[in-house]
Amino acid sequence: MHEALLILGFGVVTASILALSAVAFTLQYAVTNVANVSHGEILTVGAYAAYLVHQRTGSAVAAAVAAAVAGGDREKGACRSLEGRPLPLDAEHAPDFAAYPYAGRDLPELGVFLSRGCPYNAPACLLRPGGGGWHAYPPHVAVAILTGLSELAPARIDVLDPAFGYDPVWRHAVLEGLASADRRDLAITVAGRPADLTRGDVDRLYEARLRLRLDVGTLSRELLSRTGQAPQPPRAVEHAFDLLTYANAKGLATVASFTFNQPGETRATAAETLDALERFVDAVPNTSVRLQAQLWAYLPAGEPAADVDAPAQRFGTRIVNQAWWKDAVEAQPAATAVVASRELADLPPGDESYWRPRFDELRGRLEAKLTYEARHGLRSHETVGSEAYGVPHGWWVEPRWH
Repeated sequence: MHEALLILGFGVVTASILALSAVAFTLQYAVTNVANVSHGEILTVGAYAAYLVHQRTGSAVAAAVAAAVAGGDREKGACRSLEGRPLPLDAEHAPDFAAYPYAGRDLPELGVFLSRGCPYNAPACLLRPGGGGWHAYPPHVAVAILTGLSELAPARIDVLDPAFGYDPVWRHAVLEGLASADRRDLAITVAGRPADLTRGDVDRLYEARLRLRLDVGTLSRELLSRTGQAPQPPRAVEHAFDLLTYANAKGLATVASFTFNQPGETRATAAETLDALERFVDAVPNTSVRLQAQLWAYLPAGEPAADVDAPAQRFGTRIVNQAWWKDAVEAQPAATAVVASRELADLPPGDESYWRPRFDELRGRLEAKLTYEARHGLRSHETVGSEAYGVPHGWWVEPRWH
């Protein structure tokens, strides 16, 4: 009878501990939507400490104190996710690339983030309901980070922020700082969407000797209208095309990136983008712009109802591998195995035949017109079409030796 009571008592105690751990786990998951099983690790360390102390002292109170101390020390001393406010974005906490094992000297490419968080209004980009999660280093710190990377002598620095300078005031300050530094030994590439950039930004990028990766996405008014990506599709396409034309006339080294086979895409919308590109290729006498394109890849950014179910109902989109990151498959083919719309249901998932051949032909025709500087990733000065567009071209505003 005594042994049964002991078993029952220890069972109740153990169940209580596990229940507390389960409550902590579920509460944490409900708030952050991230599974954190560190509670079990802390409980295990505390249990071993309590067992050892109880074996030597026979005191339940001493065992409880030992468990609390061991668990607390484990929490303080282990590598763990930061709680509360993250590290401040200031000069004291700027990344030390020289200490990173992957950041050696003379690398062909070195990536760097100048901001933290996501600037877009997507479920995965919200740190709290209604609150955006984008924060950047102060402009002078961002400039110091980029210029400091010259010590590692990379062939190219790739600023990885999805929208360089989401805040235009911050973007202008950084570009002015880089222009005043006049570091000709740094080849820096930044990314931006047409909706976030203006002709003035292209002027500043040119002055700062930066390269631009312009994430155009599509030039199809119909696709923008179907998907709701832009409130005014005609104006959005016109602005993107104007920005691309201006960057070329300016001589800014630019890579224009397009995404095909995104949900809602059809043969007609793809052809609309390709027609616009053909007009651009035919119009330019020479160019500083390169073209690149990729298939749309499914990356879960929110709830399945929004990412998978809604496109399926609206367009007939079929995402073949809805949990490809959990499977032992090659990531890129699995993520791009998508049938974009009902109109493309006769094609295999991720098929490129309805747009790739024509795009590659246009890309080749445009690359044949690249200036000497653009072929080497530098800004150009002899773009023939600059006068026709009324562009304050570099040839006119600074000495030739630049």
